[in-house]
Amino acid sequence: MQSIIHQFFDYQQLISLDAFGTGHINDTYRLEIVEADKPQTWLLQRLNHHVFRQPEAVMQNIHLVAQHLTSLPYELKILAPRPTSSGHWLHQDDTGNYWRVFPFFENTKTYERVETPTQAHEAARAFGAFAKALNRLDTSQLQVTIPHFHDGEKRLADFHAAIKNAIPERLTEAQQEVDIILHHQLIFKKIADLNLPKRAIHHDTKINNLLFDEKTDKAVCVIDLDTVMPGIILSDFGDLVRTATNLADEDESDLSKIQFRKKIYDALVEGFLSEMGELITPEENTVLPLAGPWLTLMQAIRFIGDFLLGDVYYKVKYPQHNLVRGRNQLALFEQMI
Repeated sequence: MQSIIHQFFDYQQLISLDAFGTGHINDTYRLEIVEADKPQTWLLQRLNHHVFRQPEAVMQNIHLVAQHLTSLPYELKILAPRPTSSGHWLHQDDTGNYWRVFPFFENTKTYERVETPTQAHEAARAFGAFAKALNRLDTSQLQVTIPHFHDGEKRLADFHAAIKNAIPERLTEAQQEVDIILHHQLIFKKIADLNLPKRAIHHDTKINNLLFDEKTDKAVCVIDLDTVMPGIILSDFGDLVRTATNLADEDESDLSKIQFRKKIYDALVEGFLSEMGELITPEENTVLPLAGPWLTLMQAIRFIGDFLLGDVYYKVKYPQHNLVRGRNQLALFEQMI
């Protein structure tokens, strides 16, 4: 690890290196060093190149976004990567793993779920401010690092293929869920046909991708920029709605506990539009209420489709795990609409 750290720092002393956070994709460490006689704290992270198959493109996008935000009167802190001594944004070690370094923001915290309307409003306002700041960024400069990530029609086509190639017993078990999805499938064509403007979008607007000030509870920084790429505004607002409004966890099997929290939703709308309201086009504004159902049904498709094929994508803890997740999302979707 010291040889990796030396790629980024000409440090005098390594004080500590400890595992940090609860992320499921990348390995993150809190790094304390002494450099130029000053103690410093950074985040050292191994980028999972099995998930992000174009690691250089991911980092080029992040650098571009950080550079753009730095040029603006942007209120939040910026997650700008630190280059290696040779000027690269990544270091590839002898085992083929990719490493990167980001600032560590002291006296901050994260939340795993939204508990109050106030919290929801602040989270939505922060993600709205992020989208607003990126409004003038030329999306042609950003590379698509995960093709068809929030492409509803492509996800639906994959789902039809999953039905065709499903394990027979699993298709029988999930037939009711399959029928519900097919009944509502036209929502994806409706959104696609609008040809909404392409924007620089975060694509993963869960509350745990925000840092909050420990004392004031105000948003400090938008993090986890690996999925920033061209997309439509419904992706960011929809993921906020999907992940924040559900009273239960995504893995909850008791569907009676699934509850769409209208007060949380109202706070999300108010917070997001307080920043993005003037920039949203009339076409976007018309279908903004569909953002949550659109993305929630898309996630249900992904869970149920994976279940039909034998759990080839998502990690599961028991055989019906993906089916439970899919039922959870469908219950939330039906409450939304």
